[in-house]
Amino acid sequence: MIGFEQFPITFRDIIDILVVTICFYYLLRFVKGTRAMAAINGLFLLFIIYAVAKGLGLFTLSWLLENFFGSLFLVIVILFSSDIRQALAGINLRSFFKKRENLGDNIIKILVQTCDELARKRIGAIIVLEQDVKLGDLLSRGVKLDALLSGELLHTIFFPNTALHDGAVIINQEGRIVAASCVLPLTQLQDRQHFGTRHRAALGLSEVSDSIILVVSEERGEITVAQNGRLSNPVNGERLERILSNVLV
Repeated sequence: MIGFEQFPITFRDIIDILVVTICFYYLLRFVKGTRAMAAINGLFLLFIIYAVAKGLGLFTLSWLLENFFGSLFLVIVILFSSDIRQALAGINLRSFFKKRENLGDNIIKILVQTCDELARKRIGAIIVLEQDVKLGDLLSRGVKLDALLSGELLHTIFFPNTALHDGAVIINQEGRIVAASCVLPLTQLQDRQHFGTRHRAALGLSEVSDSIILVVSEERGEITVAQNGRLSNPVNGERLERILSNVLV
């Protein structure tokens, strides 16, 4: 009988196992509910098929799968380049050592009330709430303001035919409007091409950063929220307040 003493486990081994476990946990949490999860399920099925083929001595099938797994890293990079870019952008050492600033309830109420009023008046708007990933490259392409957030200022910015209405407003973690008339990257996913420009821009930024983007449609008078490469269904003021409170407070 084989005893555990034949497999000595050192403290270094325990640390190694814990680190790998934590990495897998955060990887699965990141891909949960995304298209990458379906790919992982498919890869798991291929591993099972490979094991069965190996056990049954199916040489050709085993050879094909071995060559496929040999280039698996390259396949993953090509298929999920945008997801990998977003994940790497979300790795921010400062977030491990510095407590994140939260938007207060008063600021959330200003955002909700303003979005409600803009939607009711059919005034289009796109508001970016900056998170851990900084948007300095976008700020340089907009008009810098560094102004205290207020509903009146947002109404003025997005009022049709004003100098700053065409583009996005960026609000930092301190709740200040740092820039307006910012140009956002459009999503490159082909199945999103039927969306309007504001919604494609919101999705594009959410695919490469952890920002929360609020979009008000002037055509339909609806409010939607983009986050992590996803666009919500139209939300009302109460639902929007719950979303912002869950994410930002």
